[in-house]
Amino acid sequence: MTKRILNVAEKPSAAKEIAAILSNKRATVREGFSKYNKLWDFKYNILNFNDCEMTFTSVTGHLMEIDVVEQFKPWASCDPIQLFDAPIRKTVPSDKEPLKKTLEREIKKADILILWLDCDREGENIAFEVLEVCKNAKKKFEFYRAHFSAIIPREIDRACKNLAKPNEKDSIAVDTRMEIDLRIGAAFTRFQTLYLKKFKIISNSDNQPKTTTPANGNILNNSNNNSSGKEIISYGPCQFPTLGFVVERYFRIVNFKPEDFWHLSVVHEKMDTSSGKMIPVTFSWCRNRLFDYTAAFILYEKCLDNTEATVVDVTSKESRYRPVPLTTIELQKAASKKLRISSVQTMQYAEELYTKGLISYPRTETDSFQAGTDLKGLIGNQASNPEWGAYASRLINNNQFVYPKSGKNNDNSHPPIHPTSSATGLSGNLKKIYDFITRRFLACCSEESVFANTTVTIDIQGERFSETGTMVLKLGYLEVYPFDKRNDKLIPTYQKGERFTPKRIDLTKGTTVAPHYITEAELLTAMDNNKIGTDATMATHIQTIQDRFYVKKNESNQFVPSNLGVSLVASYELMGFEFSKPNLRAAIEADVDKISRGQKTKQEVLLSTIEKYKQLYQLANQNINCFDRSFREYYEPADPKGGEFRVLVSQFSRCGKCNGKMQYKSDQNPEAPKRILFCPQCIDTFDLPKNGDISQLVTSMGVPQNCPICQYQVLSVRNPINDKSYTICPKCRNSPPDPIHKKPFHCFQCTFNCNLATGNKQQQQQQQQQQQQTNYNRNNNNNNTNSARPITTRTTRTTTQHRTFTASNNNFNNNNRNSDRNNNNFIF
Repeated sequence: MTKRILNVAEKPSAAKEIAAILSNKRATVREGFSKYNKLWDFKYNILNFNDCEMTFTSVTGHLMEIDVVEQFKPWASCDPIQLFDAPIRKTVPSDKEPLKKTLEREIKKADILILWLDCDREGENIAFEVLEVCKNAKKKFEFYRAHFSAIIPREIDRACKNLAKPNEKDSIAVDTRMEIDLRIGAAFTRFQTLYLKKFKIISNSDNQPKTTTPANGNILNNSNNNSSGKEIISYGPCQFPTLGFVVERYFRIVNFKPEDFWHLSVVHEKMDTSSGKMIPVTFSWCRNRLFDYTAAFILYEKCLDNTEATVVDVTSKESRYRPVPLTTIELQKAASKKLRISSVQTMQYAEELYTKGLISYPRTETDSFQAGTDLKGLIGNQASNPEWGAYASRLINNNQFVYPKSGKNNDNSHPPIHPTSSATGLSGNLKKIYDFITRRFLACCSEESVFANTTVTIDIQGERFSETGTMVLKLGYLEVYPFDKRNDKLIPTYQKGERFTPKRIDLTKGTTVAPHYITEAELLTAMDNNKIGTDATMATHIQTIQDRFYVKKNESNQFVPSNLGVSLVASYELMGFEFSKPNLRAAIEADVDKISRGQKTKQEVLLSTIEKYKQLYQLANQNINCFDRSFREYYEPADPKGGEFRVLVSQFSRCGKCNGKMQYKSDQNPEAPKRILFCPQCIDTFDLPKNGDISQLVTSMGVPQNCPICQYQVLSVRNPINDKSYTICPKCRNSPPDPIHKKPFHCFQCTFNCNLATGNKQQQQQQQQQQQQTNYNRNNNNNNTNSARPITTRTTRTTTQHRTFTASNNNFNNNNRNSDRNNNNFIF
């Protein structure tokens, strides 16, 4: 019976190339439910079966995604801390439904499933996603995993002969990391986005540190659903340490204080016997430099007293070097530094070259080739190249081939990055990346470059000076690899004990220079050394902090943090957290590795990690005012509820929290303008009555009349028609001191021990009226012939402005202020 086999690759291009190899380019193509993912049908002998009916199709990366269940998706549905424990589910999103339908249809006709996903942890996870979809459609079928490092006939044939089972531990490790990132990222993203709506934050890459807010750009406004990426201030366990490296360098620059220094140098001219020319030689001071001018000048004069120089040492040694094989990180660093191509673009070009069958798998940590690798065959593929073909031919025909050095890293999954086929017709950056990979591979298989280094040390009055000359004795790999510099520096021949009088001795003033902004190569090195992300994800994290407008690249291709990036890092630093440091993320990566190795379970890692971050969230919530301290330096406060307010009085009344002056503002509504008090220091807003003339209340001594409960300056509200007025505390009006009261709350409702509070008097008058009405009703019921006219009283709002405190009230006011400072909240 003929076996039907469904094959699934990770990308359409990979499916097309592998199908072409297996079918010898004779496959017939048909459409699937997804117009981007076609199917190729052909016959092939595999798994000891002849003429199997093979169908090859693909997904496009991850087939499924994880998210919290529907009830927690609206931002207003819960406190963000609940996202640490909210139920999650892994489902096929709507845009991947066509892929799901194709897999369901094809697996029902198949006996065997072969998974051709990329051979790394992420690919293993995608393999299990494909497997889950297929198992839901059909209960019984065989399944296998194909392992390959390049899409070339030799590798694909080897994969077919060595099919195995997928690695579930690797898949579980990825699921764990994804769930951790989801919970932490969602909770802190909502936390900081919702709170920071109080500032006018511009999501624009021109938003640079220490500058005013640019006029253009999108404001992160008060959106209800926060569905737009431009409105979200995201947090990610990897992106934040990545941002931290950029901001750390920025603060080193900002805090740098230049210092003057002085250094000595000796200039001598001598005949070079080989060239017959006079060569100038500058000997540098072995002390390097001194920051004390007087000390440097004394040593300078000492040298001038007797300028004769004596050669005290001449050392010569050879240095040999050639590069090790290429890893993903080294490719990204070199492309950024030498080719000026970003890491994320580099990986896109490398992925394209891989799917075309031109290079090996581009995501690898291995820098050593396994014994038995046909390196000469790979070099022979390049013999026809017009640029380096002649060099490649010499390597294999003139016994110049040298087996590559072994590096220190091996991921036991993929070989170092190398060319697998000769390429023609490439252009632009794609060609640059291919050329670099090929030249690096040829350099690894070449002889070492040999340099002669000669260092001459001289003495003048006890002060030592030295100079080093370098000469290339043998080009070796440098003949094909122009990306390493040749540092030729000729100096004439000196003999130990030789004496001479220098042409001059210089005392030169210099100034220390601040470090430069961090480059992409330096950032990748920092991430790699601190285990932030993997070789497959580092470029993505770097791109993310650019997409979020946390950093941008300057004209020198260096990363500069934006005001937003600096403010976020500074806020968490003030809280005492190390979110921007690599330690927390490195611990997560280490635990995920242990899941892959079977040393920890998913539940163990989730429990410890989520609990740790939940505690950090609670501490952040308690110290949320740190955001105010950091963001005030760069951003103006946002107007409440998205309205446009104009300042009527810039310094109106006193704030009870910071003791500064609040702004009296009004919106632009001509019919019923909304009025507020706004404290620019505390970023607090208080609604005011819409009607009436508002003025500050002061005592007869001209001192602001403060509310004894919250210390905010009391305001007087006057009705211009009847000239009656009442008093309010802006804080109490918007947040009544007693929960039984509703807002707006006024002084005439207050029952506190304050000469402005008339609530007790009103209660007494109301009680008297009720008692009198009760007596009146009782008399009527008793048919009393001597009925009495009920006594009525009229209550009016007080119209007198109180300008003095009694001694007892004033003492209470001082006591209350001290209590408020200690407890932050006054408890009734």
